[in-house]
Amino acid sequence: MSGENPPLVGKLLRHWWHRTTAGYAHLAEAYLVEAAERVGSIIENFMAVGESVNT
Repeated sequence: MSGENPPLVGKLLRHWWHRTTAGYAHLAEAYLVEAAERVGSIIENFMAVGESVNT
């Protein structure tokens, strides 16, 4: 989430404490970003399939 501030990211991830988000902030290396994008795509596809089943 390049350019997003830590409190916003923490809220999106439903972290209760800012220290939780801060603990992950150093993990912004390229391979982790790519992995997160792959997981996000899988979730997006899963949600799209669920929406088409429910309509």
